Amino acid sequence: MSKTGLLLIDVQPEWYGPNTDTAKHFPNFLDRLTSLLSRCRTKGFHIIHIRAKYDTSPEARSEYTGWHQEFRRLNPGKPLDLTGVPATGAEELEDEPVFIKPTFNGFLGTGLHEYLQKKGIDKLILAGLITSVCVQMTANEAFMRGYEVSVVSEACADRSMERHEAAKLLYGGYIWHDLSIDSIK
Repeated sequence: MSKTGLLLIDVQPEWYGPNTDTAKHFPNFLDRLTSLLSRCRTKGFHIIHIRAKYDTSPEARSEYTGWHQEFRRLNPGKPLDLTGVPATGAEELEDEPVFIKPTFNGFLGTGLHEYLQKKGIDKLILAGLITSVCVQMTANEAFMRGYEVSVVSEACADRSMERHEAAKLLYGGYIWHDLSIDSIK
């Protein structure tokens, strides 16, 4: 069995849907993501879906919800109550696990690390939304936990091309490899 896992991060309609900045600036994102997903499935990689569900109800208060109030203050109008539903084209197959994350980091509060360890996965390929936030924070955590991390930046999108490119410039080759879809043979 492969020791490589593909993490599809936050491919959700709140981030990539009609009238979103990501769809406007990255019109080919879903086509590229579909191509990456097909290649990784063919190679027998573990496919793992990470989705955001930020429940801001009082009943959901936990160690992972302290950031909600400050986020709303800094980002009025940005969505925070998310459903965890996948965007069309990013649905999981029957044997592909889904981890729901309560923060920007795919490892915090999800059991992802334990799952990866149990499966013997030591190489991670990341793709999805938003390059400079959830993809980057998950990549950083994976790196800190000792995984070999690659990001397929052509299968990622951000609120602007400048933010996307800045994330690549700051962290590509520093804590993660920038992998192309075509290099996955």
